[in-house]
Amino acid sequence: MTLRFLRAVVTGLLLAACVVIAPTAANAAAPARVMALGDSITGSPGCWRALLWKHLQDTGYTDVDFVGSLPAPGCGFTYDGENEGHGGYLATNIARDNQLPGWLSSARPDVVLMHLGTNDVWNNIPASTILNAYSTLLGQMRASNPAIKLVVAQIIPMNPSNCSACGQRVTDLNAAIPGWARANSTAASPITVVDQWTGFSTAADTTDGVHPNTSTGIQKIESRWYPALVSALGAEPPAAVGLHVEGARVVEGDGTPFVMRGVNHAHVWYQSQTRAFADIKSFGANTVRVVLGSGQRWGPTPAAEVGSVVGLCKQSKLICVLEVHDTTGYGEQSGAATLDQAASYWISVASALKGQENYVVINLGNEPFGNNAQVSATWASATSSAISRLRGAGLQHLLMADAPMWGQDWGNIMRDNAASVLNADPQRNTVFSIHMYGVYNTADKVNAYFDAFRSVGLPLVVGEFGHNHSDGDPDEDTILAQAQARGLGYLGWSWSGNSSDVGYLDMVNSFDPASLTSWGQRILNGTNGIRQTSKEATIYGGGNPGDTQPPSTPGTPTSSGVTSTGLTLNWTASTDNVGVTGYDVLRAVGSGSFTQVGSTATTSFADSGLTPSTTYRYQVRAKDAAGNVSASSGIVSVTTSAGGGTGACKVGYSGQNWGGGNGFTASIAVTNTGTSAINGWTLAFSYANGQRVTLPGWGATFAQSGAAVTATNLTWNATLAPNASTTIGFNGTFSGSNPAPSSFTLNGSTCTVG
Repeated sequence: MTLRFLRAVVTGLLLAACVVIAPTAANAAAPARVMALGDSITGSPGCWRALLWKHLQDTGYTDVDFVGSLPAPGCGFTYDGENEGHGGYLATNIARDNQLPGWLSSARPDVVLMHLGTNDVWNNIPASTILNAYSTLLGQMRASNPAIKLVVAQIIPMNPSNCSACGQRVTDLNAAIPGWARANSTAASPITVVDQWTGFSTAADTTDGVHPNTSTGIQKIESRWYPALVSALGAEPPAAVGLHVEGARVVEGDGTPFVMRGVNHAHVWYQSQTRAFADIKSFGANTVRVVLGSGQRWGPTPAAEVGSVVGLCKQSKLICVLEVHDTTGYGEQSGAATLDQAASYWISVASALKGQENYVVINLGNEPFGNNAQVSATWASATSSAISRLRGAGLQHLLMADAPMWGQDWGNIMRDNAASVLNADPQRNTVFSIHMYGVYNTADKVNAYFDAFRSVGLPLVVGEFGHNHSDGDPDEDTILAQAQARGLGYLGWSWSGNSSDVGYLDMVNSFDPASLTSWGQRILNGTNGIRQTSKEATIYGGGNPGDTQPPSTPGTPTSSGVTSTGLTLNWTASTDNVGVTGYDVLRAVGSGSFTQVGSTATTSFADSGLTPSTTYRYQVRAKDAAGNVSASSGIVSVTTSAGGGTGACKVGYSGQNWGGGNGFTASIAVTNTGTSAINGWTLAFSYANGQRVTLPGWGATFAQSGAAVTATNLTWNATLAPNASTTIGFNGTFSGSNPAPSSFTLNGSTCTVG
């Protein structure tokens, strides 16, 4: 039995064992007909075709019908998978035996995706003979359809155990394919070459040195076919909305170039430090990169909070780069999230992001792979897949993709694969982010990386860098100077709150803008620094100085979720000739005067820290990018509830610092000083300096939102008789000072402290 015959038998058995899934119905009267033509890499099971079909569906290209005489092998979900992927077939034999005309007659394709030649190479057939077979097949295609479009692959590499020469033979064939395509392409029937060879590893991406595996292999193949097929279908990328990539530049929605000059802010760990946005702006920054959590290690940051963060950015006229930090060091860092999990998070908060394309950049995941080279090698496929999911969910924003290897790309994985990732984005709207720490300790290394992106016209920003680091001494002067000279954006790490081992990367001490560190002085006020080089985004008014029309008056607020200490307001949106950027919320106590108590980018606002049994009045006003303000809305009057009527209480609080000055243990004694029993209780208090509770604690169920902390009774201590006490506690973290809470409420009633 010959090896070729044995492979054919095995392939047939595998096909017989697969669950065959019927193709979906066509979505339009005359969908484009696409034939995938090849051998077992295409057909057995060829699950890259399933991924390709899903990618097209997710991004709105639904008028596509995959055609062929072979059914769809099972790939885990229903898809349109008819094809001409015949296991063991040679291009030379298909041409010699005149097999293609019959397939063409039945399928009538408009586009052919052809990955053929692997078995020819395996059988030591010269590249010139294989290309002659290509010419025969092309002639048969054009006889069937004079306007047919051929997308031909430079085939994936191969290294089978029984063919040591196959690797070089593939190289020889692939080197000849572009010239063959140029010589045979016509305006009526164009030929496009897709590079399936570069960046594809026989060790990491195949099961046997030949066939793609179902993790990275099929994803890489799909990601290369997708943009070429979309182009062949004549479908243009959707028009850019808001901030977007134009060549190697980032531009605003009106086409004005935008060069990021900004700071990273660790919001997820310091949610109470909302003043940081305005403080960062005060040094001239035009961008802030905000750390969020997706729930695997931190957070998750809910959609409402994301909306508030966007509002804070807009209030301070900053472009908001939002990043998920949980992905940091995946493959090396225990518990780190995958990019797929990050994509799920972004989709879950899409309601806070849609409509903010002029103001928000979505940074898929921070430093999404560690130094594990094998795992980092999946960066291109994982990033492309995440981009595809976000686009499929309707997120049209400028996306930012961080490099692998803790963001520093010392293995040049992002550098070498960025083009394929950009092409996998149906909107071609992704910018790449390099983090420059100890790896970039000389001017030569900094310039070499910048040059690599400039030479191929790909967009790049420096998403993080510092003046020092545990892995070496970055050349921050060259980073700043070259970023300015080349028009590249940069975002320094970080405003404040770093742990003690990297505290030297704080720009200000304890979130105090009046207390600059040496790093803060350098990046904020130094040569080529933020104050000297930053230009505010035109969306915030600079590009439309003639706009004097205020937004329409927003609707009268309505209240919901009223408790003894808080409530939520909602109102009907305003309209504007250019665009509403946010709303101011005004509050009055009783019949007193109105004062502004907050701002939001959405039509909802949660107010807290209120007094029980008190009447408050609220109204809102809208504003636009030019600073025009609408008339105030109608007034809603709301009275908070009585707060449970549990009588008096007393709280004793003590905190013991440990862990070198950034950890502490809190013990809280709660006493009922009233004359009747308390049946069920919730203690509430706030921290003033960004302290964080480490859950779960003991003696109560603790929760924290920003600075606010609540502790709710357990079953065994739910009832507190008069003069009875219970002691609860938790461990926590802090940075700088650790003051005790100044006040406590029990079921909404204020307690004495002592």
